[in-house]
Amino acid sequence: MTTHETPPDISLRERKKLETRRMIRRVALDLATEHGLEELTVEAIAQSADISPRTFFNYFSHKEDALVTDAAAAASALHPAIVARPAEESPLHAIRAVITEHDLFSLMNTDRDRTLTRQKLVQQHPTLTSRQLGQHALMEQALRDAVAERLGTDPESDLRPALVAGVAGSVIRIAIQRWTASDETALSDLLVSAFDMLEQGLLSHTPSDPGASVTSSQAGGNPHE
Repeated sequence: MTTHETPPDISLRERKKLETRRMIRRVALDLATEHGLEELTVEAIAQSADISPRTFFNYFSHKEDALVTDAAAAASALHPAIVARPAEESPLHAIRAVITEHDLFSLMNTDRDRTLTRQKLVQQHPTLTSRQLGQHALMEQALRDAVAERLGTDPESDLRPALVAGVAGSVIRIAIQRWTASDETALSDLLVSAFDMLEQGLLSHTPSDPGASVTSSQAGGNPHE
């Protein structure tokens, strides 16, 4: 699943590269769904996408990489925006703000059926599951590096960037899991609720009414505003 929209200030060259990447992913998913993962080849993807195999490898190292989440690329693309958030914001809130303001999951929201098809395919094949876990790890690494740059610290010696990135990555994964399991709540609402719970400290104590806490977090405003 491609997970980010085209930023408004992206260059024409980068816009074309992003569109090519999305097109390759669409074609790969359609072919894998129709013919099966075992029959899928890079040559078949390239032919259907009207590109050369060499062009495919400019975007993806393996055919499996075109079938799993693109979260790492999304996180890397948002690195500058996370670093540029106001210094008074907490690192976690900076990530939250960038994700929501850039509508990181816009394409997933507009094509839920394709997202579900991709997730189902990943769950059916251990090789894809492994690749997707790798993408999540790369996403957290990209977020970690952005937080470290904000803090002016070394992520190898300072635990904070990795901890913040791990928490943010968990929010994203859990929200997507809940969203794909039920269409009753928008993905953006799930993300906001989860970040609200963290920022309001609801995970550091036991609320008297957990249901009311979630409802309150959905209705509440931004604690940093």
